[in-house]
Amino acid sequence: MKNKILILGVAISGLAMSQTKLDSICKGGTTKGLRCKIKVNPDSTNYCHYHDKVGLYQPGDTIWITIATTCGSKTSKNTPCKNKTKDVSGKCHHHRD
Repeated sequence: MKNKILILGVAISGLAMSQTKLDSICKGGTTKGLRCKIKVNPDSTNYCHYHDKVGLYQPGDTIWITIATTCGSKTSKNTPCKNKTKDVSGKCHHHRD
């Protein structure tokens, strides 16, 4: 009986040690300066899906962003359209060709 308990204890401790390797915590930081708490697999990456792209861009790289603007077309009542759009034409989905 004593041998069975000893073997069971060794098996459980081995399982616990292998589990800690798989449940590693992300090495990224939050905007508040705290450590990220998302668990990751250290065999594939040390960062979670939020922090894996940090440091991807270098200073001087051109990054294109799209800003929502107000549509510049007129409505059927001849008033300016107030819909927001991110399309490069500057027109909302109602006024595009």
